[in-house]
Amino acid sequence: HGPTAHGAVLERPAAAAVAVPAAAASQLALLACFTRFFSGRFDNANQHRTDAAAGLAPREGGGHEHITCRITPLRVPGVGDALFADYRFPARGDASFRTRLYTAAASPAEPGVVRMQIYRPDDARVEALAADPSLDPATLDWAEADFNAHIPDCDVVWRWRDRGEHGECYFDGELAGGEVTVFSPVMKQEIRVLDSLQLFEDGLWINDRGFDMEGNQIYGNWRNVPYKLAKDGAATVNLGATDAAAAA
Repeated sequence: HGPTAHGAVLERPAAAAVAVPAAAASQLALLACFTRFFSGRFDNANQHRTDAAAGLAPREGGGHEHITCRITPLRVPGVGDALFADYRFPARGDASFRTRLYTAAASPAEPGVVRMQIYRPDDARVEALAADPSLDPATLDWAEADFNAHIPDCDVVWRWRDRGEHGECYFDGELAGGEVTVFSPVMKQEIRVLDSLQLFEDGLWINDRGFDMEGNQIYGNWRNVPYKLAKDGAATVNLGATDAAAAA
């Protein structure tokens, strides 16, 4: 069974709720649950410390950089509900290394599935937010034109999972087309991207890896262990145990 609206209450008049077919209502609840899980501040400081204690340096050393992520819900005229994501390196002066806009949709034709599209914000937006980490993205005047730069072939399909390895419910995400080759405007080259994601109520796991056309890894974890970001200071599901097993 998928999630219900419990804990993700949809504000709507009673009369309108009665008119919504059961399948559509279920998908609306699924989308509300996804947005609630995906919104907030995420941080892998615990994982970074665990790696350091095990002698694992980032990148080729098999460890993970310390990263943070803030994902903010937006309401955009002409677009509807959206999300803004800002990923940062605290050890590099809290430098922002990736900013994205997301839209998500759940159709009754695909029970238990949320499809997410990814967009690059324009440079002016990125510079303003990068310069002031305290600035709330929801206070900016977003418009439909901000969603013109869709990143092709990078849509993510999230599937609801009733039961994980440790009994938790979560969303399992992957690129809609599997691996994809894209041109990176930051790296000025084509890269092959592999992506696996898990979204829990208390955390976000990101196994995002990039390779050049010769097969050399450029970013991500060299041991294929996800970046395990805890939400708002929570202890991420099974944090450390999986990493220790992978390092053995």
